[in-house]
Amino acid sequence: MKKLLIIILTLAVSIAFTADIDAKKKKKKKGKYKVTEVTNGGSISGKALFAGGTPPADETKALTSEQSLCGDSLPAEKYLINGNKEIKNVVVYLDGIKEGKAVPKDKAFVDNVQCAFVPHVSVGYKGNEIDIKNSDPVFHNVHSYIKGKTTYNLGLPDPGSMVTKKMKRDGVMEVKCDSHPWMLGYVFISQHPYAVATGDDGSFTISDIPAGKYKVKAWHEGFGEIDLGKITVEAGKTAKVNAEFK
Repeated sequence: MKKLLIIILTLAVSIAFTADIDAKKKKKKKGKYKVTEVTNGGSISGKALFAGGTPPADETKALTSEQSLCGDSLPAEKYLINGNKEIKNVVVYLDGIKEGKAVPKDKAFVDNVQCAFVPHVSVGYKGNEIDIKNSDPVFHNVHSYIKGKTTYNLGLPDPGSMVTKKMKRDGVMEVKCDSHPWMLGYVFISQHPYAVATGDDGSFTISDIPAGKYKVKAWHEGFGEIDLGKITVEAGKTAKVNAEFK
């Protein structure tokens, strides 16, 4: 009787374990982005704007070394807001889109230029490669993180040195330099192609979207993330929405 009970319990544990693995596999498969042909797709466009009173001024970072090369201070590039309250470096994206056009094959790129990361904010795509370069005549150690966990830790000792890596994880990747603590940049790594960063005038356009209703979000390094609501995209038309931060 005791032996039979042990056998039954073992089988029960085995079945539960198998069911848990199957559930995780199904969940993973369900969340994967599917590439489909998009004909007569629609678009979402608008601007990132500061909707409060006086916009915050950009910060200045004091340099603790390399003054002969880069000066005594550098702009943080955190709040790049022009006279029309239009915000640069806001990433606008479709949250949870399941299928659509193919992800571009373009590499992401981060350079060390005059003791700052260029570009300060950019968009990359999971599965693609990223080139990380040093254009300065000083040693840089590029150390990047997603949610506090290291993605890359790279020494770039010489001017012109570059390392190419694959972007295996999605999320907001912070880029820092262990040798120069004031340096900071971001790469927004997306699972799908429907993510863009705003330019100097705060404008953005997300194109070739299959007709449907989509949740749209916007992220900014200083203001955080906001939900722009569900936007209906019609075939061949452009839906308008602004990302308003306060």
